[in-house]
Amino acid sequence: MNKQPGSQLPARSRKMEPRLKHNYAGHGRMLQDASAVSIVVIAVLIFGLLITIAAYINVYYIPSWAEDAEAKHARNAFTDFSTIPGAINGLVLVNETNIISKRRIELGGGDIPVLSPVRSWGSLGAVPREGNFTVKVDAWMVNITENCTDDMITGAGVNITNISSISQFYIYIDSAVSAFPGGGEIVINFTNQSGVKIWSESGTYSLKISTWNDNNNKIIDGIYINNDTSQCPGYYRIDLLNPCHGFSKVLSDADIPYNLTITTNTPGACNYTIIYNEYNKSLVHYSATSNGTLIYESMNRYFLDQEFIYQNGAVFLCQPPNASMRTLPTIAIENTTNESANITIPMVTVSTGENRTPMISGSGVEELQLKLDRLSRVPFAEGNNTDDVHIIIEPPEGDENFRKDYLQEWANYFNKIVGGTSVEANPEWSPDGSYANINITLNGSIHLDIQDIYIEGRTSRISS
Repeated sequence: MNKQPGSQLPARSRKMEPRLKHNYAGHGRMLQDASAVSIVVIAVLIFGLLITIAAYINVYYIPSWAEDAEAKHARNAFTDFSTIPGAINGLVLVNETNIISKRRIELGGGDIPVLSPVRSWGSLGAVPREGNFTVKVDAWMVNITENCTDDMITGAGVNITNISSISQFYIYIDSAVSAFPGGGEIVINFTNQSGVKIWSESGTYSLKISTWNDNNNKIIDGIYINNDTSQCPGYYRIDLLNPCHGFSKVLSDADIPYNLTITTNTPGACNYTIIYNEYNKSLVHYSATSNGTLIYESMNRYFLDQEFIYQNGAVFLCQPPNASMRTLPTIAIENTTNESANITIPMVTVSTGENRTPMISGSGVEELQLKLDRLSRVPFAEGNNTDDVHIIIEPPEGDENFRKDYLQEWANYFNKIVGGTSVEANPEWSPDGSYANINITLNGSIHLDIQDIYIEGRTSRISS
């Protein structure tokens, strides 16, 4: 049987050539290695991009944001600090030494959550014996001395002058006066013709009293008074300061000092006892100094450093060498009659008290505690008591440009408040040109009133 060609190949031909096999496992590893490299490269690029963005934000944005945050904190801190004059005025008004006024102030700020958590710092406290505020004046002052006078009322009457106040006033009338034919009377004439009259009607064995003011208006008109003689046998003892007699009202309305004249139509039958304070004026050279300041000082990273300074009622915002008076003191100048003026000057001395830390630093909320130590008024005479008031002001510590700017603010303040009054302000710089002080002279016909105020300022830590 014939075989078809190719139906049976020779053995050699039938031997199959080995087929090429693909290395699929090796190919998979190659793809796997390339993918891992790509992920790493992408991660590195992203990380680098994040670092670049963070660096860009840190360089270009965070300082600006932190500066804005520190500026906002500075405004808030100044708002809190500016309440100090009102707190001190409240303590003076109440005039209690056991009350403490507390003011909390955040010393630091400017932090940005996550991005920049670091806060700026600040210092707060009192600086005693700094920033002297001195008043010098030649003025009429009052010396008050207590006197007691008791005697018989003679036919010439009795005159008592320069009285500032009366603590006791008794009239003793012989009981026989009430039975005198035609009656008897005692008249006490007061300044501006106000006064009191005590009299008896003929044969009535009783006493009446009338009191009138300086407009001749009757306060008490002919009422009967107690004629008990038990306390002083043989005499009626009349307490003129008893409110029911109306004379205490007349005295309370009097212009100090005042005079009294006592007359009677029955001399020898009437006595008197008066305990009073005598009012004497003398021209003296007066000089007094208040000192001490309250200060907040910032230590910012980006925003301008500032100082807030309280001195004698005024609050200054300082960015050395510049200074600006932002809260005005309570010094008052106002016109009165006859082209004269009243000048009221509170003089505030700030101390820290014994064993107290004057300053405290940090970034948290701290507390400034204010307490009235004492308050007194200088006994200047009523009316126009001087023609010139010299005010010498020294600045807090700082360089020459800062001192000049600071003192110029005081000069500007006085130049402004004398406007529209009869007083002139004449500032003079220290002669050595160092701007160590400024002398502001107030000229005019002046009634001067000075309050000496002593404040204790202490710091207390609230948080860190």
